[in-house]
Amino acid sequence: MRIETFRQGLTSRFRLPTVRISTATLVTTLAAFGLLWTAYMAVLRLRSLKYLLALIVIGIAGVCFLALPKKFTFLLFMLAFSFPFYVEFILIQRDSAVLSVTGTLFITILLGIVGWTTGAIPGRSVILEPRITIFALAFLCSGFLSLANSTDRTMTFIAIAKEAEMVLLFLLIINALRDRVSLEWFLLALYQAFWVECVIYYLQNVLGFSFDIVGNARYTGATDLDSGYIGSQRGTFGTSPTMAALYFSTVSLTLIGHYLCRRKLPIRLQPLLGAALGVGCLVLSTKRAPLGGFVLGLLTIVILIWYSAPEAKTKLFRVLASMTLPILLFLPVLLLRAQADHEGDYEERVNLTRVAWNMYHEHPVIGVGFGTYDTVKRDYLPPDWSGWLNTVHNRYLCILAETGTVGLTIFVFLL
Repeated sequence: MRIETFRQGLTSRFRLPTVRISTATLVTTLAAFGLLWTAYMAVLRLRSLKYLLALIVIGIAGVCFLALPKKFTFLLFMLAFSFPFYVEFILIQRDSAVLSVTGTLFITILLGIVGWTTGAIPGRSVILEPRITIFALAFLCSGFLSLANSTDRTMTFIAIAKEAEMVLLFLLIINALRDRVSLEWFLLALYQAFWVECVIYYLQNVLGFSFDIVGNARYTGATDLDSGYIGSQRGTFGTSPTMAALYFSTVSLTLIGHYLCRRKLPIRLQPLLGAALGVGCLVLSTKRAPLGGFVLGLLTIVILIWYSAPEAKTKLFRVLASMTLPILLFLPVLLLRAQADHEGDYEERVNLTRVAWNMYHEHPVIGVGFGTYDTVKRDYLPPDWSGWLNTVHNRYLCILAETGTVGLTIFVFLL
């Protein structure tokens, strides 16, 4: 009995203290070590002062972020605000294909981590939305299947990784927007960024060159009506001017829909003013596909209102009136675009479809390889080919050529 008592006393005296580390503390510690390692590598290897300054800014932003009381709400706001402001860290670059970590992706991943550690995104009740994600994952599988015919597997892996990024963004966003408050913050940031982008786009058209938030600039010249030159600007997007036009077209339509809704959410932007700004930017972009898409979307809204909600006709007339001013103001730009050689452009694009069909006829089931269209397009030129050679200007034909019947079928079901 005495021996047993002695053992218990000895055990209680030399018992090791219990250490409990929260998930948030662990994540913060790992992030701190990651930043220290990145700073160490930057000091040793970076040759550009711009990237080193960017790293310093990121470090300061990280310190400020850790001091915020509502980190999840702040990240949700910044996620929606970051959409038009393109920033990327390039990991792999192969010809025109780039695998990178964008600013939006980085914020989204950080949002998911913070949401999971704080309980804002419950780990046991994750929303998967199988009607979308199943077909999205199946489309990724069709990309892997096309590796059997791919002549450049690096390009195929880059294309698959970029598509997988969209699936990840979709899942994290729908899980973050679980309540009305989160949705309000998201829409508030989305439309605040929209009017800022509109102001920047007007400024770019006056100056005649595009620039982004990290200082990269591209001079194209301002639109000159006398000489017949149209200078299409890129906004703060890192891709072609068409992406900026699609952005203005899409967000302007959502603003119109928000104004016509019976129940509104606070967005701190007058919808009619925002739509007018967006339509003006869209006209200045002079891109036919986004302009056509906006017109079709507006016609759909008009038909739905006319037959399903006739009480909203007055609001609809206000919408149409608000868009009259920017259209009349930039009508000379539209007329100049209308004078372009549309017949010649149409023949060039029809000619490009012949290359895509040749690829499909050679590999009808799984295609020539996802993301390899630009790499192999010269191998499928018709014997009588002449003229301009570029990627086919048809998303469906491009998918059909790269992933075959399997990929296009899944893509159609995904829509």
